[in-house]
Amino acid sequence: MPLQPPILDDRSFEDLVREARDRIPRFTPEWTNLNDSDPGMTLVKLQAWLAKTVLYRLNRVPELTYLKFLELLNVEPGPARSARSELTFTLKKLKAPGDPLVVIIPRGSQVAVDDPDLDQDVVFETDYSLRAYNAAIGAIIVSSDDETRPHRLVTEYEVDEARSTVLHAFRPFGASPEPGRICLVGLVLRPHATRDRGDLQDTFPDGKLDVTLNATQVFDDDDQGQIIPGPLAAAALFPQEVGERGTTVEWEIYVGTDHLSDFGDVSGDQGRWRRLNLADETAGLTRSGHLRLEVPEGVSAASLYDLDRDFWSELGLRKPPVTYAELVADLGDSELDLTPDLLTPGQWEAMGVVDAEGTGFLSCCDTVAEFLTELDARHGPDSGAPPLDPSRIPPEEWPEEAGYDTPAAPPFSMIWLRARLTDAEAHTPTLLNGFLLNTVPATAAVTRLEETLGTSNGRPAQHFSLTRTPVHFDAASRAPELEVEVVEGGEARRWELVPDFFRQGPESEVFVLDPATGTLRFGDGRNGRIPVAGATVVARRYRYGGGATGNAGPGTVTKLRSALPRVDAVTNLRAAVGGADAEPLDEVKLRAPYDLRARDRAVTAEDFSHLALATPGVTLHRAYAVPRTRLAPGGALEPADGAVTVVALPANEKEATPQPSEAQLRAIADHLNARRLITTELWVTGPRYTRVERLTATLRVRSDAELKAVEEAATHALLTYFHPLRGGDEGRGWPFGGAVYLGNVYQRLLALPGVRRVVALEVRLEGTAAGPLPDRLPLEEGHLVHLPRAVIDLDVGYDPVAGSGGHG
Repeated sequence: MPLQPPILDDRSFEDLVREARDRIPRFTPEWTNLNDSDPGMTLVKLQAWLAKTVLYRLNRVPELTYLKFLELLNVEPGPARSARSELTFTLKKLKAPGDPLVVIIPRGSQVAVDDPDLDQDVVFETDYSLRAYNAAIGAIIVSSDDETRPHRLVTEYEVDEARSTVLHAFRPFGASPEPGRICLVGLVLRPHATRDRGDLQDTFPDGKLDVTLNATQVFDDDDQGQIIPGPLAAAALFPQEVGERGTTVEWEIYVGTDHLSDFGDVSGDQGRWRRLNLADETAGLTRSGHLRLEVPEGVSAASLYDLDRDFWSELGLRKPPVTYAELVADLGDSELDLTPDLLTPGQWEAMGVVDAEGTGFLSCCDTVAEFLTELDARHGPDSGAPPLDPSRIPPEEWPEEAGYDTPAAPPFSMIWLRARLTDAEAHTPTLLNGFLLNTVPATAAVTRLEETLGTSNGRPAQHFSLTRTPVHFDAASRAPELEVEVVEGGEARRWELVPDFFRQGPESEVFVLDPATGTLRFGDGRNGRIPVAGATVVARRYRYGGGATGNAGPGTVTKLRSALPRVDAVTNLRAAVGGADAEPLDEVKLRAPYDLRARDRAVTAEDFSHLALATPGVTLHRAYAVPRTRLAPGGALEPADGAVTVVALPANEKEATPQPSEAQLRAIADHLNARRLITTELWVTGPRYTRVERLTATLRVRSDAELKAVEEAATHALLTYFHPLRGGDEGRGWPFGGAVYLGNVYQRLLALPGVRRVVALEVRLEGTAAGPLPDRLPLEEGHLVHLPRAVIDLDVGYDPVAGSGGHG
């Protein structure tokens, strides 16, 4: 058990008064009136109160000593952490030929949370400059496991809105990926331009193109339209492993000229599809992140109607004819319902027939076969007449009743990116929600420049304070973002931020920082140099911000504060995550023994659980580490030596079955990666829930009890007892893998006011075989129990054999 700090003097106020009263007859026998009304007793009580105050301070000496020891051991409160989010910018309708194709969103552009209930604005700043393109995702085509239809168009483009909608979640290379499978992404330049785009002679700008991958999350819809209950799972990857998995997918851009033959080429000919250099955060399209592609010059554009019929057939579509040979083939195709009279005389004349109606061209024959003979005689290769050109008829004007399809894609040319799978064994099929353009990470912190902190007086251990706090910590380096210069004799020199003055010499130009208060402390001349008298201390740049208030919900970071004249709107599609308040002192004292035991290294299962709970910016209710296990492809635990699976339960009261998000899982994995052995295989996942399929109980209550009130109380007691955060025997959440004991459920129901007897009780978990149930219902390791309200069936009635006595 933990050591309790000793109480040096446990006397209470009453004890002190009683002790003084007992001594009065001995030392002052003439004082005989010891009632509370006596003025002397009032003075005694006053002295007792003062003595109690002194004793209170005396009893705090062990706690103060404890804190000083923690300070010597460098155990400090964790600083406030800033939330992070992905911001998607929407440009204005830049559709004129002279409007730019690229708009720069500078680093540090500010967007605030639109929430009137906030006491002060929560401001996000973009982490780096973004090249925002005057473009839109026009089409996404993915590989399919259906051999008769190997590709699928998973988007629907709305011309009037100039945007595409993903019809359902998708796997880019199918559920059973094979090498060579592809995923195509079509980009539309100037999407708000009218259908008549003949005056647009745009070429795609070369340079960096930032594409964001949006993977599915818990409670999103899957590819069948069903809600994903979770849990998500993530292998904890080191940065180099993320890069290695990224090489399983090659990215190319279309540069061909003969669209009918070049577009479907997979030979690696750089004259048709050119391989791109990129930085891949998505580990080969298996998780959310950014793809930063280097786009070359000479990119080609092609519409779906420029591609051959074989490609359309692979999409499950029938393409209208664009050549004379295709027109003849379609007229003779029994699978199509194309007949000469389905086309109007005007359409025939558009293809090249002269006066189709006046010459009797359409009424010359009784059968299609006869018409084809006549057509060949008039316009065939040997007729001497110009061949008919079906491409002159706009694709959308071909009759649908003939069997032609109109794809839900832009009717104009697009720039095409192609992801090609090269290593199927190393690829994990992952459901995606789509790709995003013009999206950049942002942090809930504000940059402040050129702040003068004060003038040195030449004394040791000087203190200067920043005007804005808390100081923001960089997520990558985990160091405060602060640049300080000291101007001495007109020369500005940058001083270094250090954690303490240990081993710092008298000439070391260093300082230490308290990030919570923003206080800078300089050296004393022995450990750290003293700024000379008259020197000016300047904070050239620092960022401040942090706290749980930055965890804004989706679609709330929308108030543009920076002047961006070509930007129409901005939003966050996902909730901001990672914001956390500074660690309270009580939590520091509780954490210290674990930190000293683990020494910031994850070796045992308890180490992994404790360190997962300490992940900055992730609020977990509990974490449970299962040693010697890994996650199988289906998500179940399987034995594996040298592996650890950490199950994380977030403190989210809004969800009946709380699950960590993808961002939270990655934060936990990154936190543990820096502390685990390099030979340990680490998996991080959310809890799996075993559902209660049926809970029936028959309660008999006292005659003076209200049946409805007892039923509501029983329902509430059951929901609370089985709750993942508030349930269990101790009320601190259902234990991972904890069995359900019917006896404990009986006790909960019998403890309710008015309940005399529980006549019958049945708790049936999912997957339980039919028949009598045991008193102990086991759960699998790492599982929690979930009781939906809808499965509770209570029969509450009065006890016919008892009066209004007490509990039975």
